[in-house]
Amino acid sequence: MKEYLTDFALLSLCLIGLTALMGTISRFIAQLLFGGKRKDFFLTKSQGYQQNWKKVERRDI
Repeated sequence: MKEYLTDFALLSLCLIGLTALMGTISRFIAQLLFGGKRKDFFLTKSQGYQQNWKKVERRDI
C-alpha cells in the first residue's frame, strides 16, 4: 500500500507540474517556430517609448 501511495503521489506531481508548465512550453515552442523577425517587436516598441521618460525621484516624508 505504501508503494501505491508513493507512485500515486509522484504521478500526481508530474501531471500537475506538466499541466502548470504546458502554457509556457507551448508559447516557447510557438515563438521559436513562428516568431520570425518580429519576436521582440512589442518589447523594443515599449522600450522606445520609455527611452525619453524622466526618472521619478523618491521623496521621503
